[in-house]
Amino acid sequence: EIAIAALPAWGMPDAWRGRAGEVVSYALSFGSYYVFVRLALAYRWDLHPGVLGALARATVGTAKCNEDGSEGKSKGVHPPAPETFRAKGATLIFCIVGIQASYLCWGLMQERIMTRPYGVEEERFKSSKFLKFVNCLVALGVAAAVTAYNNSPPDSTPPFRYSFCSTSNILSSVCQYEALKYVSFPTQVLAKSCKMVPVMLMGYAVSHRSYPILDWAVALGVTAGVVAFKLNEESDKPERGGTDGVGLEKELLGYALIVGYMAFDSFTSNWQESLFKKYPSITPVQMMRQVNLFSATFTAIGLLLTSEAFTMPAFLARHPDCTLHIVLMSICSAIGQLFIFYTIKNFGALVFATINTVRTLFSVVLSFLVFGHAINVGEALGVASVFTALGIQVAVKWRRAMRPKPRVSVK
Repeated sequence: EIAIAALPAWGMPDAWRGRAGEVVSYALSFGSYYVFVRLALAYRWDLHPGVLGALARATVGTAKCNEDGSEGKSKGVHPPAPETFRAKGATLIFCIVGIQASYLCWGLMQERIMTRPYGVEEERFKSSKFLKFVNCLVALGVAAAVTAYNNSPPDSTPPFRYSFCSTSNILSSVCQYEALKYVSFPTQVLAKSCKMVPVMLMGYAVSHRSYPILDWAVALGVTAGVVAFKLNEESDKPERGGTDGVGLEKELLGYALIVGYMAFDSFTSNWQESLFKKYPSITPVQMMRQVNLFSATFTAIGLLLTSEAFTMPAFLARHPDCTLHIVLMSICSAIGQLFIFYTIKNFGALVFATINTVRTLFSVVLSFLVFGHAINVGEALGVASVFTALGIQVAVKWRRAMRPKPRVSVK
């Protein structure tokens, strides 16, 4: 691969050197765009005629395009009437069901593609970048179709604002897929389940948002419950050395990728939430379209730089069943994103993190119920901790919502 071959060894293990090549390809694709953005903003290329001006207007915006968010606040458009508590609860349940169904199927396809061989030659699918590209391409098509069908108003948000969460979204997905090459699936699930606290910390860093003590208690209770559940699980404990069993170096790389996933994923949801607040006219589908447009472009450049744009289609030609798995995974991802962006816009990043954490736990609990596995005391305590914390949160919020509002006397 071009980017990897160009790297000096510097005493790095092959696994780390390969991931460094990935970093180089992403740095080139992301970096070139951000240099263009800085120059376009500094020299007002959006006012230039010709190709340069058209490119600047399409990718950066016009006249430093509503940097204060003023136009995003839609002049003369009245905000919709607030939903009742019952209506909002029904909407949240709909989002929960949609996210659970789509991403449970997505997770099955992800594990099949990244951890199991294909064909009699037992070839393994190796390109997480190509997988992300196809996911983004399908999601972009779905979002564009829905936007056209709804006849959505033009998006006045500066286009480059979407590129930040697009970049972090790409990096979180790649870290997630690549980690499965070096650590066991339960280890990855454990780390993904504990991201509520990082989401809250990133929310403070990105939006200077403070959370009440109840939210911190729920986040810690859910995280502690999932940790207890996974650590006491006897059927599929993590093995030292990861799924390849080739030593501590690769296992450490797997843990580093998991940490990267948590950090990038937390930034993504919080940045999207901050965009929804700064530019209230953004619809969830517009967010999905713009983020996937940037993500598909960045990953396409990365595929060309590493020659995977040519090797992966050949792999799929040899293994048509892998093509089917990728298409199914991409469709589930696109449907799930519709629910995710709607959830983040209407309920916030922390609610989405809670839904995602519970989804992980449900997938394990359903496995016990369907296949009749025994559950030990530690696992039972973990389940109880999660649902107790979430039950307390729901009960407290219900009580607050049902509390009569003070009447304002009019003199």
